[in-house]
Amino acid sequence: MSGSSFNALSRRAFLAQGGAVAALTRLPQPLFAEYEDRAEATNPVVLRFVALSDVHIKTAPQTPEPDRLRRALKFAYEYSESQPYKTCDAILVAGDMADHGLDDELLLFKKIMDESVKPETKTLLCMGNHEFINGSTARWEELMARAANMACDVKGFKFIGLSPSAGAGHDGEYQYAIDWYREELAKASADGSEKPIFTFQHYHVTPTVYGSRGRSEDNWGVVDLYDDLQRYPRVINFSGHSHFPINDPRSAWQGIFTAFGTGTLSFFEMGGEYGKYDKHPSGYRDAAQMYIVEVRRDNSVTLKPYDIISGSFFDLVYYVGKPAAFPKETYTDARYLTSSKPEWSAIDLIAARQIIDAETVALQFPQATCPDVVHSYRVELSQKEEVDGKIEWRPLGARYFWSQYYLKAQPKTMTVVLDDLDEETNYRARIVALSAFFKESEQAIEIEFTTPKSEQDAIDKTAPRPDANFLDVQFVDGKPVNRPTGFVGDVPPVQRYGEPQIVADPALDGANAGVFNGRDQFFKVHFAPSDYRKIKKQATFATLFQFDAFPSDSSDVFANSEGAGVGFELKGKDHALEFRASINGSYVRVSAPIAPGKDYRDAFATYDGEDLVLYLDGREVARKRAPGSIAHPSDPSIQTFYVGADVHSDGAGENYFAGRVARARIFTWALSADQIANLHR
Repeated sequence: MSGSSFNALSRRAFLAQGGAVAALTRLPQPLFAEYEDRAEATNPVVLRFVALSDVHIKTAPQTPEPDRLRRALKFAYEYSESQPYKTCDAILVAGDMADHGLDDELLLFKKIMDESVKPETKTLLCMGNHEFINGSTARWEELMARAANMACDVKGFKFIGLSPSAGAGHDGEYQYAIDWYREELAKASADGSEKPIFTFQHYHVTPTVYGSRGRSEDNWGVVDLYDDLQRYPRVINFSGHSHFPINDPRSAWQGIFTAFGTGTLSFFEMGGEYGKYDKHPSGYRDAAQMYIVEVRRDNSVTLKPYDIISGSFFDLVYYVGKPAAFPKETYTDARYLTSSKPEWSAIDLIAARQIIDAETVALQFPQATCPDVVHSYRVELSQKEEVDGKIEWRPLGARYFWSQYYLKAQPKTMTVVLDDLDEETNYRARIVALSAFFKESEQAIEIEFTTPKSEQDAIDKTAPRPDANFLDVQFVDGKPVNRPTGFVGDVPPVQRYGEPQIVADPALDGANAGVFNGRDQFFKVHFAPSDYRKIKKQATFATLFQFDAFPSDSSDVFANSEGAGVGFELKGKDHALEFRASINGSYVRVSAPIAPGKDYRDAFATYDGEDLVLYLDGREVARKRAPGSIAHPSDPSIQTFYVGADVHSDGAGENYFAGRVARARIFTWALSADQIANLHR
């Protein structure tokens, strides 16, 4: 036997059953269903369980996670009852049951499980990192009425679950129980059978499944268990933490042992690939995936990825053969070299285009196809120029867009938006499709377009004391108002939450300011997705505020950072004001010491596509080089600037500010140092 003892369903095995299929990393479900029908008489299912993780239960109203968990458990029984083998034997949850580790969240998770799981079904749980945010191992064990580490038998099959010692996600968090873990693995493998051994923990094992591949920004794994598990070819390991989609073929991996990532019921976190991709792309909140796992009499294992939101299976099945059944592994790293390339048909190579405005174009084209998945598209942009009487195309670099393969309802037509373009300019876009293993299509879609002339900007950007033209929140006659100058379209209104007061402040010569309690009060202004394109390449953010004391940790004066975005934040431990901006996939931060008191502090932060600069009370106090562009939250429901807090993923506030804010402004260009000094005076 070579390599792993669990191997992919081969062509030879299918032919033996009367079917015909090439060995694939992802087997089409309808074809696999024919195999199962034939296998039922002689090789029936003897064990079935659900595997999932990262539920992130919240107790706030209208959060989707509780309902998604209920639907997952309900379907597990509906599916089981429709099959010849009628039982759902276990529900396996590989950590992060609660979003903040709060007692109420854990108790709601337990309540849903107690109400939904039948007596004949075992619940197999381990802790994740979120269980430690506001709790501990002892508290979790008390609330859940079970040990954090467990080893048990389900219908004659061994399950071993391991919880971390802390919630930092660092190497070493499983070492405290490694002797117990090794002992349980040895006992489970000592029976001399060919039965799979199922192990699970929250963090991926580095370097195995998608989300543990060693890139610093994309590695959600730890190295702790790799060497131990590589001694046991019967092990099938489940892990979560990354929130990467389970229908990505890289979520299955084989070395000596086999591993699967378990996805999430909350939101997708995608791989950024060093800033090339948006980690929270369109539709990332439509995340609710799980496996139906079945073991047959011959010890072969089938994993069927299921989408809870659409209520349907993905058109793929992962198959893990019994020990020594087949001579070749499928889910190995060799796939990066041997997997298929995406392709388009000849008719698909005709792309449509739609000009939005002078700086933005939307390109529409049919999705490519691939035996695995079409992971994304690279759009190579070039600009037409005349050099010495000859026409040349000057390369402008590449941009990357997800295909939205992580959604069961993936759109058949792809739309990508290119912004930061110049007016009255000729461009060429070359579109290449990429597989999950970054194989490139041999064909490319090419399209040329010309941007129109820009509308005249109504504001003078060179004025000594320019007006804010994107956002200008002020407090007038006891009400918050937004009065940007020259804003194109309807000006977004200011919404009030938690009833912050508005008072006339002597420190402002009687002008008004909003007063925030640091607990549940803020104002917010919601923008359209197209508006954010105006503050990607260049922008200035400004706020005039006062505070009496630092928070114990941090609080946001003016921000829109949820997965991306910007924000002014008071850092209690550092006694500093920090401005952060998401640039090229990661946050760039500039900060300076600041003191509380009765005086208002005037903060500006500028970004010109090259440098992020912080000004405090009219003078520059910090600067950092950061070429690129600013990324803002990609979820339209939270594309919102908050005054007095930061935006939370569910649209509520977080990091609440205690103090007063007199003004919050955004300009669509980087103000000069002189302009900032003039505005401060």
